[in-house]
Amino acid sequence: MNFKYFFLLFILTSCFNENKTIFGGKVLNTTSKYISIYKGDNKVDETSIDNLGYFEITLDSIKPGLYSFYHQPEFQHFILDKYDNLMIRLNTLDFDESLVYTGKGSSKNNFLMDVFLRNERDEFIINSNLDNSVTIFKKLIDSLYNNQYKFYKEFLINNNVSKTTNDIIESAILYPYLSKYHSYFIRNNLNENDQNYCLSDYKKKISFNNENLTHFKPYIDFIYLHIYNDVKNNNNFISLIDFNKLRLLKTDKMIQSSTVKSRVLRFHAIGFLLQREKDSTNNQFINIFNEVSKDKKLNLEIYNLYNEMK
Repeated sequence: MNFKYFFLLFILTSCFNENKTIFGGKVLNTTSKYISIYKGDNKVDETSIDNLGYFEITLDSIKPGLYSFYHQPEFQHFILDKYDNLMIRLNTLDFDESLVYTGKGSSKNNFLMDVFLRNERDEFIINSNLDNSVTIFKKLIDSLYNNQYKFYKEFLINNNVSKTTNDIIESAILYPYLSKYHSYFIRNNLNENDQNYCLSDYKKKISFNNENLTHFKPYIDFIYLHIYNDVKNNNNFISLIDFNKLRLLKTDKMIQSSTVKSRVLRFHAIGFLLQREKDSTNNQFINIFNEVSKDKKLNLEIYNLYNEMK
């Protein structure tokens, strides 16, 4: 069966499943027997891939938003709306660069992939400029961000998107660049005036409580770096354990969303414990963590990791 024939069958199948959401496609050079769909940490569905690389998943009911599909050891984020009929084609030898979407819901996802790939290309340019002056670095970041946003505005001329999709795409554009700003601040010990100068055009766009992005790594990376930098700015001469306690307390105070808060606390805790195996201060850190975190499942995960580190 060739891809065009499979696509025709896929479209015909979609016509008889107008009230369902379908995700299917073809994987070249498979590295696993399965394709899985996740919403956050929850597995939505999983299916096997046939001998020719084809698969199809039909979902009766979904919540529109950001999903991930996994073909181990790789994964990719994608956007799914009710009644989408989305088909992918990818080659695992060049996973992200080869990934193409067709069918209903494809335009927003092809654009999202373009954003991810442009972010990857921009990262090399940004990293080579981390030691430049504030003025030069700001000019670079603002230019790259504005170019990405310009592409998105052009895309919207011929494509209507939902509020959720718009939120996801705008965030995929925004937060990687803000993370790079914070990396630059930390690396160069920038004072608060220079930091405010760099971020002045972005502050109204930032949210620390966007639950649609709880499992979107660029968003969590940004919050993680923002908190690290904020604590560092205001506490220069404290011990390492006190610094990390303050990061936990700052996370608790700054983030109101329980799901976003738990995700960021998890990043803090795992990063701290994995770098300090059998450290005598780990017990102090865990005590503060348990006071701050109200997520029992997360607390158990971190406590088990703590015990392994003893």
